[in-house]
Amino acid sequence: SAINVAEGAKQAQILASEADKMQQINRAMGEAEAIRQTAQAEATAIERIALAIRGTDGGEMAASLHVAQQYVEAFGNIAKQANTIVVPASANDVAGMVTQAMSVFSTVTANQKRHHKANNKLLDEGDGGFGSEQINH
Repeated sequence: SAINVAEGAKQAQILASEADKMQQINRAMGEAEAIRQTAQAEATAIERIALAIRGTDGGEMAASLHVAQQYVEAFGNIAKQANTIVVPASANDVAGMVTQAMSVFSTVTANQKRHHKANNKLLDEGDGGFGSEQINH
C-alpha cells in the first residue's frame, strides 16, 4: 500500500541521516584523536629537548647557536622568496643579527624559567595548578 511505501521511504531517509551523522562523528573523533596524539608527541619532544639542554654542559649555548642559525637562515629564505622584505636595521651585520637572536633566546629562556618556578609553586601548594577543579581524561 502507499502508506507502507511512504513509511519505508521515511525510515530509509532516517537511517541514511543517522548513518551520515555517525560518519561525521567518527571523522571528528578521529581528527580529534590525531590532534591529541600530535600534541602529545610534540610535548614529549619539547620535554626531551629541554632535558637535553639543561642536562648537557653547553646545552643552552648550543641551543642559542641553533636559534641564531635559524634566524639568519630565515632572513636568507625571505630574501630569496620576495622582492620586498622588512628586515632589522642591522641586516647587513650578521654578528649583530646573531647577537639579537641569542638575546631573544635568552629572554625566552628566562621567561620560561620564571613560569616554571611559578608552576612548581602552584603544584607545591597542592592544587595541581587547576584551582579547585581538575579535569580527568
